[in-house]
Amino acid sequence: MWGKTEQGFLWIISYLPVLVVALYRYFFEEKVKTLEVFGHTISDDFLHLIFISFIMLFSAGLYYYVPKTMFKKLNKQMVKGEKGRNVIVKKFERPNLNDYTFFLLTLILPLITVDFTSTVSFLICFSVIIFIIILLTRVDYIIACPLFFVSTYKVWKIELLETSEQNEEYTINAFVITNESDFFDKEFRVEKLIRNIYYLTEAR
Repeated sequence: MWGKTEQGFLWIISYLPVLVVALYRYFFEEKVKTLEVFGHTISDDFLHLIFISFIMLFSAGLYYYVPKTMFKKLNKQMVKGEKGRNVIVKKFERPNLNDYTFFLLTLILPLITVDFTSTVSFLICFSVIIFIIILLTRVDYIIACPLFFVSTYKVWKIELLETSEQNEEYTINAFVITNESDFFDKEFRVEKLIRNIYYLTEAR
């Protein structure tokens, strides 16, 4: 099972673009001046745009590769049968997009509305983001993490059928994190991460 460390790490990565942009604007925005390149003048606004675009591209790369790295070892153990248990997927659907609304608002609004060159605004925004990360980690709300919205790993709301050793069948209504997209006529293995959230991979 996951603890708070894994969840906190994912949320920090999720909010990294805001944190880095805030630090950049606070320390460097007023220090960056125009630049002469081959006789052409590049404005400070364009230099800011280049740097922020680089931050966003770097963050997108992290969003894509971090889940792969975190689930690599667990996936191997489950494929080998060392962890998890076999299940069949009966029903599946994507979670409501409203689950991502809170994160998107707290990610985008600070970039638009906060004056990061002000020390007071910078410290307040930074403190609020840290508080949000701690709160989301404590309530185990990892299904709303945007890394699973951008990467190959997705969150599904799912109904699983499991057969016990006594051949008794029972269903599990839960969320799963997986990079599988075809759930028909296949057997899968699941491993509990937190509460009613599981990691799912195809049984081989």
